[in-house]
Amino acid sequence: MNTIAFVIINVGVFIFCILLLGSISGIFSEKAGIINIAINGMIVFGALVYTVINYLIRVFGNSNEISMYYQLLLVPLCGIITALFALVFGYATIRLKSNQTITGYAINILVFGITAIAFLIIKQRSGNISFATKELALESDITSSLKNLVSLKVFLTLLIIVLSFIALKYTRWGLRFKAIGENPQAADVAGINIYKYKWHAVFISGLIAGIAGTFFGQIRLGQLQQSYDIQGLGYLALAIMITSQWKIAISVLISLMFSIVYSFSFYGVQYFPASYKNYSELFNILPFITTLIVMIAFSKKTNAPAALGVIYDKSKR
Repeated sequence: MNTIAFVIINVGVFIFCILLLGSISGIFSEKAGIINIAINGMIVFGALVYTVINYLIRVFGNSNEISMYYQLLLVPLCGIITALFALVFGYATIRLKSNQTITGYAINILVFGITAIAFLIIKQRSGNISFATKELALESDITSSLKNLVSLKVFLTLLIIVLSFIALKYTRWGLRFKAIGENPQAADVAGINIYKYKWHAVFISGLIAGIAGTFFGQIRLGQLQQSYDIQGLGYLALAIMITSQWKIAISVLISLMFSIVYSFSFYGVQYFPASYKNYSELFNILPFITTLIVMIAFSKKTNAPAALGVIYDKSKR
């Protein structure tokens, strides 16, 4: 196996983790009837928080090297901070009953602005941003082996898959999510606290998105500081969530397919004849074209929660 093949596989697994966690983040929110377009922004926010904390540790710790084992604390911490930030989205949509789609886009724009300002301040104070913590993995080199697959990102992603699947399908708490997303009035009559579960949904959605953001921040810091975004992976995650019919097991398979297409579109061009390499940027849009095709193909088969996006009004019970 040559270098390009190693890169395609390792990068593909990294993209898989981001896409799947983003998809699961959306599933938790939308199972409770809340449209969460803000997933992309929440992932970016998680990456930003991870970067800022790394920067502060280096500044106040007077150290240029941070142990990769710090990630055992930083990853959950950044996830929790992002979850708390997600409560802003929850306050607007649950308490103020604002339009969920518009609020989600507003959160994305807000995060873009916060990220741009934060990186501007850091650059002015420290110059070039090159302080990402070494990834916690068996091997950080992705060009010569597959040992990078044995990593914290893969372990946490698998753990979240299992816990989320069990929680939503086999626990009373998870089944109430489904009941609220399908018929909140009936759930309210049954004695379920609708607002409490919606807050739970937003918090967990932010937590998982924040964890995905930390993975992006530690591996793709350069791209984050250039575009203040995560290459639109959050929106691809939304497409995966819809295509999978809000089912975690199916989203795993679709995320795997999308991640392979994504990784190959950026690095697989090296296998093509030299004359085709001049059009490499055209191959980069392949994942997004695939998204459009898949969305169109499954648009008539959507089985979304019946009350998705509907503002719950207790007086209309």
